[in-house]
Amino acid sequence: MKAKSFLVSLLLLLGCGRGTDSGTEDLENPLDNKEAAESLPSIDFQLLGEARPVDLIEMKLEFPESLKKLDGRRVRMVGFMAPFDSLEDMSRCQMVPSYVGCNFCSPPNLRQVVYVTQGKEDEPDETYSFIEEPSHVTGTFRISLPGSNHEGKDLGFVYSIEEATVTVHTGEAPKRAQGHGTPQGHKAGQGVDSLPQIEFGDLIREVAEIMGRGSPPEISIDRVSAKVLGDFVLKELELNYQKETRTPRAKAFSLLGLLPENVDWLDALEGFELAQRVSVSDASELRVLLLESIPVDHPYARLELVSAIAEVLIRNGKSSAPADKSVTFEQNDDSRRAKEALFLGTRNVVVRRYARTLGISTSVPPPEGFVPLGLWMQGTSLLNRWYTLPDQVGPYFVNFHIGPTGSLSGFESALVHRPSTTIEFFRPLWHQDSNLWKRDPVPKGFTDDLFETPPDHSDVLGAGGLMPFLAGENSGHIVMTVSGQWAGDRWALWQFPDGSCGLFLETRWQDEKSALEFSNAIPSHPFQWFFPHEDGASRVRLLRASSSAALNRLVPSSQ
Repeated sequence: MKAKSFLVSLLLLLGCGRGTDSGTEDLENPLDNKEAAESLPSIDFQLLGEARPVDLIEMKLEFPESLKKLDGRRVRMVGFMAPFDSLEDMSRCQMVPSYVGCNFCSPPNLRQVVYVTQGKEDEPDETYSFIEEPSHVTGTFRISLPGSNHEGKDLGFVYSIEEATVTVHTGEAPKRAQGHGTPQGHKAGQGVDSLPQIEFGDLIREVAEIMGRGSPPEISIDRVSAKVLGDFVLKELELNYQKETRTPRAKAFSLLGLLPENVDWLDALEGFELAQRVSVSDASELRVLLLESIPVDHPYARLELVSAIAEVLIRNGKSSAPADKSVTFEQNDDSRRAKEALFLGTRNVVVRRYARTLGISTSVPPPEGFVPLGLWMQGTSLLNRWYTLPDQVGPYFVNFHIGPTGSLSGFESALVHRPSTTIEFFRPLWHQDSNLWKRDPVPKGFTDDLFETPPDHSDVLGAGGLMPFLAGENSGHIVMTVSGQWAGDRWALWQFPDGSCGLFLETRWQDEKSALEFSNAIPSHPFQWFFPHEDGASRVRLLRASSSAALNRLVPSSQ
């Protein structure tokens, strides 16, 4: 959806109060009579939600045949009105699964929003009223397919109903869509009311049931102080990032524009973690740590606890996934982040499904009085994008494979081989069929023929690292489309005795065109030098340094 139109309509959707009276009927339309309307094929939001996203780069959707057959036909459906332009005139409006009236309700995803147009072009002064009750809609159904041309597609909607007639629904009221309210009303979603009390053992069994586990192991849940929780998070980060790699990694990410100068690597990541975590898992001990100062019956704390329980169950699961012998790759930062994305994706799907059972939002705020244990440092927003990317793309990848309601039991073994790059999480069809893309990894010794001195540290950014790098000076559209053609990369860092440093980055792409697009999108830097482009080449190589002298040390003399 176009950003401005979607933002206006979404703000109205989330903040609107009560509207005007019931809608008007087009009495001249023969389908207004009840018998004719009931003869039309019926669609519902569950059917609309079966459209499956298959590519996050090109935003492709795959529609079920039963839905595609209805494209261009008149249909009927029942839903709730939401404004598109304003509450005063609903000639252009939206139909959503449930009435949304507070900022803490989960808005529906775009596969469950239908753009509706009422009235005729020769009646520009006709206005249509807002209907607060469940609404019955008839009209011509349109899907935004490649090659289709209609107003809804131009505005970015997946579905539209044109030349619609909207009336108050007089039959059985539709059930409120999951995630659009709470059993106690909207207040529980706002963190005002508490959730029903539950024994820890029962909660563990509920999480295990969502995951398709029959008999979960004995997991202890311990209430701990802020210091104990903070110490555990720091210990985990220290294990994930070896001491000898932290300083060169921080300097490399600083040269890439992702981290301010002289910021400690662990301090930045610890700030991200402790700014929001109230529960963590200790899988090796079958234990969950929960901050003692937060009420466990609060929605925020409950979902954090479910997340930690799911982590323990996943990390202690007995996966029978066979290794794909045809896929071999060197362990690097990109492959490690891909592995983490698979884990986090499974965990987050569990949390979202649990939240739906209670009708609460996964974005519910923490309780009043909650004091974060850590703070995000100024200038680290791009690093945070890099750090949280596995958490963001993992659920999409999992849902691509199992569907929104598919079983999580045996998910890992169903993959046959696990993704080894972050690009496969953005383009899961590439994971299914490696013939769809060219993989061209940069070898670890890629600096040997260019520089006399070996680097202090070398690693791979991957598509998930190049995206925040490009985001410094580019729009989200450019960042996604350019990074979506990734084939391989590697960076190397040298640290010099005077405290300066230099970085060499080599990237490889699907073709020359995508390589040139990446080269043109690289953010500016005061001390940067590009290797000359070779005709037909699909690689880009550049140097960055902290000073002019450091850059001159790295530029090959032959150039």
